[in-house]
Amino acid sequence: MEIAGRRGIVLWFTLVSAAALGAAGVSCSGGSSAAQGTDGAGPGGSGGSAGAGGGGDGEGGTFIGSGPDPDGPFADFPAGPQIDMGVPAEAPALFEETPAQPQDGPCMVEPPMGVLVPTNWTPLRFEWIAPAGQNVFELRLSVENQVNELVVYTTATSYTIPEDVWTGLAGHSAGRDIKVVVRSAQIDGGQLVSGPFVGTEGVVHVAPVAAPGSIIYWTTGAPGSNETALKGFTIGDTDVKTVLAPEGLGDDTTCVGCHSSSPDGSLSFFVRDAPDGARTVTARKVDGTAGLPAAMQVSTVALDLLARPKQVVPTLSKAHGSAQDAVVLTILYDRALLGPAPELLWTDLHAQDPATGWGILERTGDTGAIASPTWWHDGSTIAYTSAATSAEGVVTGITDADQRTDIYTVPYNDRRGGDATPLPGASDPAYLEYYPVISPGDALLAFNRFAPYRQPNGQWADSYDEPMAEIFVIPASGGEAVRVAANDPPACVGKTSPGLTNSWPRWAPSAEVFGGKRYYWLTFSSKRRDANNPQLFVGGVVTRMEDGAEVIDATYPALYVTSQVPEENNHTPAWDVFQIEPPR
Repeated sequence: MEIAGRRGIVLWFTLVSAAALGAAGVSCSGGSSAAQGTDGAGPGGSGGSAGAGGGGDGEGGTFIGSGPDPDGPFADFPAGPQIDMGVPAEAPALFEETPAQPQDGPCMVEPPMGVLVPTNWTPLRFEWIAPAGQNVFELRLSVENQVNELVVYTTATSYTIPEDVWTGLAGHSAGRDIKVVVRSAQIDGGQLVSGPFVGTEGVVHVAPVAAPGSIIYWTTGAPGSNETALKGFTIGDTDVKTVLAPEGLGDDTTCVGCHSSSPDGSLSFFVRDAPDGARTVTARKVDGTAGLPAAMQVSTVALDLLARPKQVVPTLSKAHGSAQDAVVLTILYDRALLGPAPELLWTDLHAQDPATGWGILERTGDTGAIASPTWWHDGSTIAYTSAATSAEGVVTGITDADQRTDIYTVPYNDRRGGDATPLPGASDPAYLEYYPVISPGDALLAFNRFAPYRQPNGQWADSYDEPMAEIFVIPASGGEAVRVAANDPPACVGKTSPGLTNSWPRWAPSAEVFGGKRYYWLTFSSKRRDANNPQLFVGGVVTRMEDGAEVIDATYPALYVTSQVPEENNHTPAWDVFQIEPPR
């Protein structure tokens, strides 16, 4: 199906966010990974939930360019060069008439060559790094079914395709490649001083399908400001909107985090901090009133159960969100009630008796500290992180005596739980594996991992704001872990992963099928930009059927989300079919 640029129907309003994944040492209350191994829900980071993800499993994604004449030719690119103000009038002729030196030109930073771009993406922006002295640049874009090349001359080191040109191109040339060449020269007084020099050459793949829904993410604002908020955008937006901030809740909440939604999208379940530092879970309407849920949605007893201190990371499943069966999962740190280890709890949202309205979901065979649960969309299974220590529901760590940080699965089994088993491919003793998230259709599981190491202070590194983290994908039932290409920026920028804090992957809410292949999208945060602050990126994962099994066909480099505020610390994204009001 064709994914509209903005849908008015909310399939699932998942507000997933976390303070335990900010810039180092930054959280709702200013905590850091030093909280690991404590009761875990005190005044450290708020943590974050795995979220329910989105339901749906799109079939037959529309190839917008597959009309009566998909080969064109089309004239979406303008005829003749586009010359920016400040470019010497002689520049086009100098580039045309002078043989270019085959190297030493600009390095294309965004988009990376080989990237997969959804047809409804924000107008594509090109950014490059130029050697010193080069002051005029030529960008050439060509597509086989377009009549013209787009040729741009500019003194800037970036160029954004005009919105009308991009819309036409993405429609008519969906499923095709854009050939990209950037060159540079030094021109002074109308004379060619040096160059032209050839820089990056490659292709950008325009996907045959769009990307669904909207992304909501947690931000701590500009470095040092600690101005926390949830912000969001619909795919294709050129700006973001503040979705939720503590000051807008109308109560004494000082910080919000660990957000998830009710399956009907009418409520947000979230962790809140009170002025005294108490951390609890509550629910509010998302219609702008921030009112308490109706009793038929969440009973007073259930709200009281969720309000027990040191309770974090709510997560829900669409399969357990009806009038007959409504359950939220949380992690509770309460030594007096549970002992030293945190437990995975279920709470009946229709509970009338506090004694019977909640319980522990048994994880038989696993004695590890639990964190970061993610619930299958069909409600059958929960994946989570089992580690030596955990804090805030998401921060996990190891000790000299216990090196375990693995991903386990456990059946839901109508609130009873069952045998907990390590997930093959995500429970390798050579790595710390954490932050699992299940894909639409419950076919793939993405997660973070890194090899254990000691920090300069001699302590073992934990999962908090971990620079060595990388993103991997495996079949939901387990298998070989595939390192996604989105971990790596272009080689010419001089930054490599691991080392970029590639963290907190989240799937788009549906995967579209075209030409026998299924197109998934992953968003995550990374510190690969020049400012080294966490920013959001999106990468493609494409699968095919082989011998009756869905296998990964290809993964792709990551697109920078140009709608976000580049000076802010943006992380812990959630991706779903949110009903986000367009930015003003």
